[in-house]
Order: sequence, then C-alpha cells, then structure tokens
Amino acid sequence: MPELKYILLVVAVIMIFSVFVFINMKQRQKIKSMTIETLKQYGKVVFKDKHILFETKQDVYEILFYKIALNHELTINSKFIWEIHTNTRSQLINQSNFLSSSYKKIVIIYPIATKIKRFINENEMVFIDFRDTFYDMRLVKINELKLALSEGDL
Repeated sequence: MPELKYILLVVAVIMIFSVFVFINMKQRQKIKSMTIETLKQYGKVVFKDKHILFETKQDVYEILFYKIALNHELTINSKFIWEIHTNTRSQLINQSNFLSSSYKKIVIIYPIATKIKRFINENEMVFIDFRDTFYDMRLVKINELKLALSEGDL
C-alpha cells in the first residue's frame, strides 16, 4: 500500500504541473493575439516563416515576445547578453538565437513592472523606454504598446 501513496503523489504533482503549463501557454497565446490585434490598428501584420512582421509606413519590424516576472528587473548588458535580476540572484541570458533575424525588432516585454536598464559602456547605465532604439531593436512593455503606437514612435 505505501507504493500506491507514492504513485498517487507523483500523479498529483504531474497533474498540477500540467495545469500550470497549460495556464502559462494560454496566457502567452492571449497576450500574442491581443498584441497582434492592437498592431493591426496601426499597420499591417504579416506571418512569414515563423516570424511575426509588423509593417508601418516607415519600416518593417519583427515582433518578439519575452516574458519577465512582474517584479524582476531586466538589464541589457550588450546586444546579445541580457540579465534578469530576481530577489535572490541574477541570471545572464544569451539572446543570440532570439535576436538572430535580420529584421529590426520590437520586443514585447511582459508582465514586467520595473524599469528596464541598459549599459551604454562598461560603467554607465541608463533607463530605457519604448522611445529608445538600440541594436536595431526597441523594448516595449506590454502596457505601453498602445502609447508607443499612438505617439507614432514605431
């Protein structure tokens, strides 16, 4: 009988994990579809070779989505090295695959609430917002997307 308890425990853990994965997947799909609908109000959205492209009168951008927890901090160390700061540690992330296409990029950051920082050299850091372009990309928090589009900054 003790084996049955362990089997039930494992099944319960797998079910709970599956529910969390399913909820996360649905949230990501909802954010993508809401973002695409918003973008369609300001330009043309095209799906090409697994890329989401946003065409404006001025330019063509690839739309990328990046999830960062609400209270975590993002620092752009270089074009391909990003750093996520949590309450207890920081993690360096190599974004070379994520940013590999030749298109200019709009990276939709969600649901982060903290300010985004970027190193401009070895010892200087600046706060950035959706108006700042660097490395042929712009980082836009999901809650600032309509403002960025309505101001004509994209």
